[in-house]
Amino acid sequence: MVASQNDDRRGGGESPPTNGASATPAADSSPPDEHETAVYTVSVTGVGYRNEGYKEDGTDGIPPEPTKPPALPAPDDDTQSRKFKLSRSEKWRILKNIGTVSIAFMVQFTAFQGTANLQSSINASDGLGTVSLSAIYAALVLSCIFVPTFLIKRLTVKWTLCLSMLCYAPYIGSQFYPRFYTLVPAGVLLGLGAAPMWAAKATYLTQVGGVYAKLTDQPADAIVVRFFGFFFLAWQTAELWGNLISSLVLSEGEFGGEGDINSTRYKKLKSCGANFCVIGNGADESLKRPPDSEIYEISAIYLTCVIVAVIIVALFVDPLSR
Repeated sequence: MVASQNDDRRGGGESPPTNGASATPAADSSPPDEHETAVYTVSVTGVGYRNEGYKEDGTDGIPPEPTKPPALPAPDDDTQSRKFKLSRSEKWRILKNIGTVSIAFMVQFTAFQGTANLQSSINASDGLGTVSLSAIYAALVLSCIFVPTFLIKRLTVKWTLCLSMLCYAPYIGSQFYPRFYTLVPAGVLLGLGAAPMWAAKATYLTQVGGVYAKLTDQPADAIVVRFFGFFFLAWQTAELWGNLISSLVLSEGEFGGEGDINSTRYKKLKSCGANFCVIGNGADESLKRPPDSEIYEISAIYLTCVIVAVIIVALFVDPLSR
């Protein structure tokens, strides 16, 4: 960019053009007034402005037009769903795993719920049963904060399930020798294992539910809710089976070998309803600890249930990554 100046103090003539800058000739040949303002002529031909901070300037100094970003693939694009085109047997494999986990938890909690419901009766001395239950849930609260993520990262979901379910065995086994130094530590161990067990179960059902939704082209949330519904249907029946086992074992011991069952029942019925009185009717007999043989029989059945549940998960549940 070149500028030239005509000044009256140079003698009043025209200044020759310099470097392509054209000087404007004066309109009057008479010398200009000394107070007249100087005239500048600026040549801008072929000169562009380049912003050195903008690296995408074109050759003419004008930034290029913004380009439209590439369009994202459509949701139904084959490239997005190609990895979910698995064999039809994969759907049945997922359903098999859901059913297996549900049955394993049903068997597991048949043992635990049945044992827990008896604690205030068979271990009523010094509140041992209720203290052990309190230890379970106190440890469970702490375990929920620290243990699940740590254990699942190191053992994977399937083996976290197996190890956590196995933590229920010492508590049920301690029913053979119920003391504070056996029941309470076993209850703490059970509580520590319960939190990662429930977290692993929820993770497993959610993950396979998402895959099943892709396979069947259904909403993922609907499939996950359906799987959880089926799981809790099986899990809630554990309360029924646990109490049924306890009732059958204890009832068999009560009437077995006592002679006439009808006469025994009649004596019991005479002290029911309006005739019930704590003093004199022998009502405190129902609060006594059952014979050790019956408790051992119940505990052996429940301990077997826990072992069977762990074996079911270990042998028949597929890991998430195969």
